[in-house]
Amino acid sequence: MIKATRLPSGNWRTQVILKDEFGHVVKDENGKRIVKSFTAKTRAESELLACEFIGTDAAILVSEYRDRDLTVNEALDEYIEVNSNVLSPSTLRGYRMIKDTRLQVIKDVPINKLKPIDVQRAINKDRERLCGKSIKEAVALLKRVLTMQGMEINLKTVTIPRDSRIKKPLPPIEEVLAPVIGTELELPCLLAAWLSLRMSEVRGLQFRDISKDGKFITICRTRMYQDGLDIVREQTKTEKSTRTNMLPEYLYEKIKAIPHSSDTDFIIKHGYKYLHYNFSKLMKANHIDGVTFHKLRHEFATTCNDLGISSDYIQKLGGWSTPSIMKSVYTHTTQNKEVDCQIRIDKHFNSVIDNIKAAM
Repeated sequence: MIKATRLPSGNWRTQVILKDEFGHVVKDENGKRIVKSFTAKTRAESELLACEFIGTDAAILVSEYRDRDLTVNEALDEYIEVNSNVLSPSTLRGYRMIKDTRLQVIKDVPINKLKPIDVQRAINKDRERLCGKSIKEAVALLKRVLTMQGMEINLKTVTIPRDSRIKKPLPPIEEVLAPVIGTELELPCLLAAWLSLRMSEVRGLQFRDISKDGKFITICRTRMYQDGLDIVREQTKTEKSTRTNMLPEYLYEKIKAIPHSSDTDFIIKHGYKYLHYNFSKLMKANHIDGVTFHKLRHEFATTCNDLGISSDYIQKLGGWSTPSIMKSVYTHTTQNKEVDCQIRIDKHFNSVIDNIKAAM
């Protein structure tokens, strides 16, 4: 049965399992079935392409598929396509950016002829304009792509340059929040800085995510911005990003004051561009450098660390997926310890806001 499915990008995709002239499912060298995908802007066009494919000589198509020399760029395209329904739009957008801007020296090299020395040459060329972190991300993606294609290339001999950039320390949270308090950006910024929510999580919050007693908030949804459209997903970036945290009374009162007609209304109505632009504009107007909306999560982690909050609770509250991100060993927290940590965090942020308001 030919049936197209809608992709997060808005396009439609129809998949057909390759079969030989005897009707047997064709598999690659790793035993995985080979699937041909047809992506188009409309469902009808996608399904038509699939039907035309089925109507051709399958044996010839299978032979062409097996004999082709897949280039690095083509392998990247396939990797992105097959993961389009399981990765977040922002991750996919990042992968496409890497494909189009990094390791360009090897983009047309067939993966079955790719050698570590070719990758090293691409790294050396990219080093002229990119930092070590950007190159490391590109090589990591290349490794995943090659693994999916069943290619075993030893890239341990490849040298990735260290990131020589000097990281500027973040300004104190008091300095960042001072221009925000009392403005329409106050609630979204506090959700990010106080509860460590990503912008997609802030924009994905609905009134039903607040417990009836107003004491807890569940982060289980994202609202991403991609290609000019909002894409709502009933999931978060990673498994550990789906979490239920204590909701400070100050934030609950702010949320409760927002008029709404349904529990499925979004708490934050602002669009991605609006939040990004106006927050950056506000920081620039107050001569605060290097703080983007996303950096408010960094402010949260830094503030908690300064308060002596354990890294395991910082990781849990912020929904970071791995302990390496927090540079610590992850251990489970007890409920009593979580309450104690949250009380200390709330006390600090309430004090910061009171001092800001007193100075107005």
